[in-house]
Amino acid sequence: LGLGVETLSAWRRGDVIHVFTGEIGPEINQHSLQVDATNHISDTTFIGYLSHACSPNSRLDMQRFELVPLKDIAAGALLTIDYAATEDRLYRQFACHCGAPHCRHWITGRAERPNVEGQAYLKSLP
Repeated sequence: LGLGVETLSAWRRGDVIHVFTGEIGPEINQHSLQVDATNHISDTTFIGYLSHACSPNSRLDMQRFELVPLKDIAAGALLTIDYAATEDRLYRQFACHCGAPHCRHWITGRAERPNVEGQAYLKSLP
């Protein structure tokens, strides 16, 4: 499990939770986020620590560098995004246990297929 980020305040769908900044460059790392085809942003305050969910409660607007709720979020809730919504390729693929009705079970970037470990994991599921 990652570190995760819980919100201290309640948010309404469409609000702007946070406007983020950071260092932009070509390197991908565990907590960076893809800005465009060749660049990633890192060293953000907390955006790189958001948890993944296949049915997330928020999204990242990578043109405006904003975190925006997709639905109303209660105070104390874990903020989640779908990693494949921003990343062509993940720093590291992983198994998902989010429990969403349409959970993908293995998380990749939007432009990659499950790696060997992911293929084996998906085949092992009931």
